[in-house]
Amino acid sequence: MIVDNFASATSIRELIRRRNFYELDKLLPKSSYNLLVDAVKMGHYVENIDVFEKEIMFVLRNMTVAEIANLPDVGEGLENLIKNAANTCNTLEDFMNIVKSKRYTQTRINRVLLYALLGFTKEDMETSKKIDPYIRVLGFNSNGQRLLAEICHANRKLQVVTSVKDFTTRCRNKKLLMMLEKDMQATNTYTLGYEHDSYSNLDYTTKLITY
Repeated sequence: MIVDNFASATSIRELIRRRNFYELDKLLPKSSYNLLVDAVKMGHYVENIDVFEKEIMFVLRNMTVAEIANLPDVGEGLENLIKNAANTCNTLEDFMNIVKSKRYTQTRINRVLLYALLGFTKEDMETSKKIDPYIRVLGFNSNGQRLLAEICHANRKLQVVTSVKDFTTRCRNKKLLMMLEKDMQATNTYTLGYEHDSYSNLDYTTKLITY
């Protein structure tokens, strides 16, 4: 949905899929637009979950019903439906045609598939809800840098990650480190969908974006 030059994430993804950069330019800050267009041109943008089709089917086929049941958003017998579909389908399209329904929407199923791909369990979800999360800084301009410094000064208990290497060295909170490990695992999985330069460990090697 696009209203008064404000777009939903779904609308932005659809414009990217259609390579409608003209309309996209109207909806994003110039700096964000330039970064996004560069990523698309370099093949560093993953359009949808179908890119990971074979990885997802492999993971589901090797999971037990009990393991699937332990994924967030799985209940009411959905684990059996997922397992049966995974064992009989080669494509996500066929899988979705079997599993999705009014009761189990495609949005919900997509979330479950990502949880399976990343090894995210119900226990992990509960842990994430019980801890104060860290702030992961990916980039800033001069104003953002100043505001970040003021925020950290006002609340010294905030856990701010500007360098993954530094944070993993100094942090003693095992639950926060577990969540950061999940973040890094997600990055490594996402880059598998790149058309070019599918490198791992970008959380360690990518510099902060400054402008």
